[in-house]
Amino acid sequence: MFSTVYFAASSVLACDGVPAALAARVLDGQLNEAVHLAASLADSDHAHDEYTALQIHADLELALGRHEEAEETYRKTQKAVRHSRDAMRVVSVRNAGWQACFRNQFHVALTCFRRVAEERCATAAQQLDSLIGATLVLFHLGCVQAACDRLAELAPLAAAHPDTRWTYLVEMLRRDLLAQHELHDAEPLGDHIYWRSVVTGSQTALGAPAVLAAGLSMPLLDERLAYLGHLKSFAAGHTQERSALKTYASWSRKAGLADYHRSLCLEMALGAIAAHATAVAEELLEQSGAAALHGSQNARWYLDYLYCRAKIMQQQMRTQEFATLYGRYALASIQHVRADSVSLPAAAPEAAQSRSTPRADDVSARLPAKYRRAYRYLMDHLDQKDLSVREVASQIGVTERAMQGAFRKHLGLSPSELIRRQRMERIRDELLDDDAPVARVLDVAKKWGVQHRSTLINGYRSVFNEAPSQTMGR
Repeated sequence: MFSTVYFAASSVLACDGVPAALAARVLDGQLNEAVHLAASLADSDHAHDEYTALQIHADLELALGRHEEAEETYRKTQKAVRHSRDAMRVVSVRNAGWQACFRNQFHVALTCFRRVAEERCATAAQQLDSLIGATLVLFHLGCVQAACDRLAELAPLAAAHPDTRWTYLVEMLRRDLLAQHELHDAEPLGDHIYWRSVVTGSQTALGAPAVLAAGLSMPLLDERLAYLGHLKSFAAGHTQERSALKTYASWSRKAGLADYHRSLCLEMALGAIAAHATAVAEELLEQSGAAALHGSQNARWYLDYLYCRAKIMQQQMRTQEFATLYGRYALASIQHVRADSVSLPAAAPEAAQSRSTPRADDVSARLPAKYRRAYRYLMDHLDQKDLSVREVASQIGVTERAMQGAFRKHLGLSPSELIRRQRMERIRDELLDDDAPVARVLDVAKKWGVQHRSTLINGYRSVFNEAPSQTMGR
């Protein structure tokens, strides 16, 4: 996915104290060299900041598609955060969000990024990193306007940060989304319904360009933007750009960025179809390796693959095959949009949420399988006022102490704190639901096992930094 390069850059900027040599390798696009250096620093007995080295190491493993290794390194990273449970919780949620993103679990990723952005103990860099993640995920979901809204939030926060590289990153992302917007808006791709259903037709939604500091550059992002310039020209019919595109795609493959290389091949295939370079589009689809990934039919990028296959058939005048493939593509697009209409409101803060809507569950994603059963039991009985940690622990055959330790280790929260937080979130959902029947705040709280006004006020304020009455007054 195209998010890979922005994730790598954001990772370096979001961590305090990244050694200059390591940061330079990442931002220069030398990711294989960077992951080896990060591993060496993490293993060193003289590492001055074990957490930073482990965090960058895990992020680079994830960017390089080494998901299992990254998951194990993330566990070590969270153990290295010893100074604060709040800090460990933010790191845990952030890491779960990016892992969900790279697994194409976009609604879980959005929920995680929203939690980080709402955490009062999150640093400014962590909040910027979470907004970068949310912007990328929303764009992958086809929510162009929502992605633009995130960019509008990002720009002033980046400008206020003392590290001017954040402004550079946000501006490169803005230009990237604009270039993709223009490609999807090309007339020959007018039947790409997944994107056409959300294309606004206006570039102003992506905001005005930022003023960048003189002399600042990030080759990792600069080369991505140069590639997009070549792609735009290629899609307009300038076939001489093919050489530059091949060079960039070759770099991504040699760098071990398999997901990113596939994304480039699909982007270039769309450009080739727009240019009516059918043979080139067919070659690029083959190079993407998408046909061999049989378990990926539910991934968003697979829509581009199906669309490109259908358009190739159309340009080759193979009408029956085009109709069959385009029908598959259209059906898959509709299925994604319908699924989003149910799941996205639970993950995106600007969308309304009803009590019956399934929530994108980031907590379950961070727990080991054994304790997910405990979490499910906890959630199923959240409305019971006498729900206790001992009762939940007994359901999975562990001691209360073991469950306390596991939840603190993986979530940065005790089971009691999690119960309180989840109840407050359900109460808030009902208070914000315009379609819910009018009820007293305490009556709503009692439905979720909170019996006393003082418990409600204190718990609600600790989670949302406001009283329930302030939420209702919006």
